[in-house]
Amino acid sequence: MKFFIETWGCQMNDHDSEKLSGMLDKQGFAPAASQEEADLVILNTCSIREKAVHKVYSVLGRLREEKLQRPLIVGVAGCLAQQEKDALFKRAPHIDFVLGTMAIQQLPRLVEEARARHKRVIDTQQYPDNHLFPPEVTQRRDTAKALVTIIEGCNHACTYCVVPTTRGPERHRPYEDVLAEVRQLVKDGYREVEFLGQNVNSYQGGCNFAELLDRASEIDGLEWIRFTTSHPMNFTRELAQTLVSNPKIAPFLHLPIQSGSDAVLRRMGRHYTVDQYLERLGYLGEGRSRFSLSTDFIVGFPGETDEDFEGTLRVLETVKYDTSFSFVYSPRPGTPALKMKDDLSPEIKSERLSRLQARQTELTLTSNRALVGQTLEARIESHGPTGQGLWLARTAQWRNVHLKTGEGRQLPFGETVRVKITEAGPHFLRAELD
Repeated sequence: MKFFIETWGCQMNDHDSEKLSGMLDKQGFAPAASQEEADLVILNTCSIREKAVHKVYSVLGRLREEKLQRPLIVGVAGCLAQQEKDALFKRAPHIDFVLGTMAIQQLPRLVEEARARHKRVIDTQQYPDNHLFPPEVTQRRDTAKALVTIIEGCNHACTYCVVPTTRGPERHRPYEDVLAEVRQLVKDGYREVEFLGQNVNSYQGGCNFAELLDRASEIDGLEWIRFTTSHPMNFTRELAQTLVSNPKIAPFLHLPIQSGSDAVLRRMGRHYTVDQYLERLGYLGEGRSRFSLSTDFIVGFPGETDEDFEGTLRVLETVKYDTSFSFVYSPRPGTPALKMKDDLSPEIKSERLSRLQARQTELTLTSNRALVGQTLEARIESHGPTGQGLWLARTAQWRNVHLKTGEGRQLPFGETVRVKITEAGPHFLRAELD
């Protein structure tokens, strides 16, 4: 039998899909190139925004029609599965099983029960050892960077966020397990890892996050360490010092602020002010100049005034982020923000988002153009050139590079090369081999 997994959402979901693939491989399933070729389709879902949920139900609608034509097992995993539980069966009765985020290791059992009993099955329980997934089972995608979960869940209670519901409270992997996985990944040929968690810098798995980064950097053969995502409340001076002093930590920091208004931040339950956020960025000191900075913005949160939004634009101008991810506020079931008065029209929210994103595009372009003429290290992320004859690579600062090489020149996948930046756009750099 063949399986196909469609994934939405964050890097944690991407990595969960690698785990799901590994378990299915052990059961004797083979990967399919498309849904149409699969006997088993799993939708690994995201529910952090309403748009992502709509996409899932759209695919489920297509799968319903396909199940009328041939035998097919359909499963829903991920955050929407954990959030909706058996209500998914009511909206989409053709689903065969529902697998929660904290029961991921129960996949083989659910698949077998769905196949043998021909009835719908569900498991959305919280298994206390679910975060201790055996890394050797993981079937990793063909990428230059390996994903490594160090912590699952979140103990913060932002009023707009479903993560505490869909991912549960924080569970920390022992640092010895994390380091053992990284050592094996290096033996397998990986030179770059990304530590994952809903809030990685609250890690306490026998050491704190700064200590984990230092210990991982001692592994021979490991070149770059990345991580996502951080919460400003857990961004300490010790961690900042580690980031700027450890050469193996890639100089890219994603630190979500969400809003430039103290009043909005209070309603969001973020527990810091704009000044406190900027103070934490200041912990980087002179080392900040070599970092590429990224953040998240939510526009149109309930009660956001024109003045509040202007505060967000001021933060953008003050920090001059190299990039940012911005979205209109999306009401989510079961969150405290759902009860707040939301009297902003969709047109106002959309206009604010457009203004924010337009200015960010200008800042990103300026930041990228400043690199023209410089020589940087970049990791090769494609096995060959694109149709335009360009290789895809990425710098330590997480900038996309379209790399021009000589005729017939082959580049080693996953290795770093020195490139000279020749041109810059808002979304990528063009470069030649140095």
